[in-house]
Amino acid sequence: MKRWLLQIVVVLACALCNFAQTGPAADMIIQNAHVWTVDPSRPEAEAVAIVGERIVAVGSSHEADAWRGPKTRVVDAAGKRLLPGFNDAHVHFMDGGSQLDNVELNDATSPQEFARRIRERAGKTAKGRWLLGGDWDETKWNPAELPTKELIDAATPETPVAVNRYDGHMILARVGGHHRANARSRGRSDCARSAGKSDGRAERRGDGSLVQSGASSQP
Repeated sequence: MKRWLLQIVVVLACALCNFAQTGPAADMIIQNAHVWTVDPSRPEAEAVAIVGERIVAVGSSHEADAWRGPKTRVVDAAGKRLLPGFNDAHVHFMDGGSQLDNVELNDATSPQEFARRIRERAGKTAKGRWLLGGDWDETKWNPAELPTKELIDAATPETPVAVNRYDGHMILARVGGHHRANARSRGRSDCARSAGKSDGRAERRGDGSLVQSGASSQP
């Protein structure tokens, strides 16, 4: 009987050991902190445990320590304040919705890819309709140089284009066919209005195209 009970105890002990070994261990534990929990019922804590990108425990150092494993990184906050991340997740509803149906250039990592995507979209765009969208980011290119209309002239001979930088502060635009004459007349008045202003200036190149040579100070 005693031998049977001993066998049961050994089996249970092995099972508990196996559970402890296979249970999740924290990648990081931050302890000895003044944690602001944003929970009115328990606004303060002293430690957090993190697995991957997820906080799995907030409480006392003893509670967080239960998540410690052999590879857990333990950080002593030395009594400093620990706050949740300030994450701003929002969308400009109209612009965001429109972009779903426009050309996507943000992850184009070269001028060649930039031009290829515009060429592809121009082939699907009805004649005379504007090709819009973009969100391009030339800092992902090597070298990091702003795109010019020459990059897309051959790809959009009859398609007017206005594609914006990801921050909304710049637009690459070109016109083709019957849009060109109207754009030239508007361009002259744009240049006239911009002359002498300190918040931006539009200049005409030798080929008649416009280039912005200043940045707006308006929000």
